[in-house]
Amino acid sequence: MVNWKDPDLEAKLGTLSAQLLYAILGLYGWEYICSSHVEIALLRRKLPFRWPLLSYIVARFSFLVATVRIAAQFSPFHTIVDCQSMNLITTFATNAAIGCSTTNLMIRTWLIWKTSYLLRLLLVLFSLGHWTMLTLFLVSTRASTRNGVCMISFVKPAYTSAVIIYGMLYDLALLVFTVIGLLRMPSSSTLWKMLLKQGVMYFVLNLVANLILLTLNLLNLSPTMDFIFSTPAACICTIASSQVVLALLRPSTTFESDSAPSTKVPPLTSDFTVSGFQSTVQA
Repeated sequence: MVNWKDPDLEAKLGTLSAQLLYAILGLYGWEYICSSHVEIALLRRKLPFRWPLLSYIVARFSFLVATVRIAAQFSPFHTIVDCQSMNLITTFATNAAIGCSTTNLMIRTWLIWKTSYLLRLLLVLFSLGHWTMLTLFLVSTRASTRNGVCMISFVKPAYTSAVIIYGMLYDLALLVFTVIGLLRMPSSSTLWKMLLKQGVMYFVLNLVANLILLTLNLLNLSPTMDFIFSTPAACICTIASSQVVLALLRPSTTFESDSAPSTKVPPLTSDFTVSGFQSTVQA
């Protein structure tokens, strides 16, 4: 049987973690640059700022900060600092990225249910619950230096499992509410299929990533193994969520109705698309 707490194995896992983090940094850095046109348009004032974009921007930037910070400690130029403080900053940035990524999906569901104040209140409560879980995880983590690397050495197992399970159930609830909301409203069949496909793909990707993370956490093999997949899982969550928002930011002409030309329906994306930022399309 493998002794997962063997010092030599811990050192090898640490090297594997460093290689994985550099790969994540390269992947996410490339994705960030390729999809930075929204931020550039906002800075150049070609795209008016609206509140749905806030969680999108914060999620992307927070995960970039977290990834750079984690990868930097494996650099030969790394300067030794207070481990607990730096872990707090890194975990805060990662949790902000995860929370805002899920909020991106919540906002989309919020817009679909714009006529139901009761369900909107439920979505707000779900979101507050998710942020509460992330906060509890943040304040319960303890970090220490292992093999010259600052990493999480202790966190209450109940908090870790609760964050992962709550996140999966939250994503499932958003998917169900999205499908039900789309069934209740007249809209372009092209738009309907796109939103449904996005919701299912986002849920499946997050489900697979979170199941791997939950399995490693429940096995409790070693501190390194418990969190070795946490950054890749957060990366998958952030990229998938960003792509969902970017798809809704494309011009609404993409979602022209497949129904009769005489039928005029307000596009669901009017609150997100570039043209929709100018004014809300009326029926």
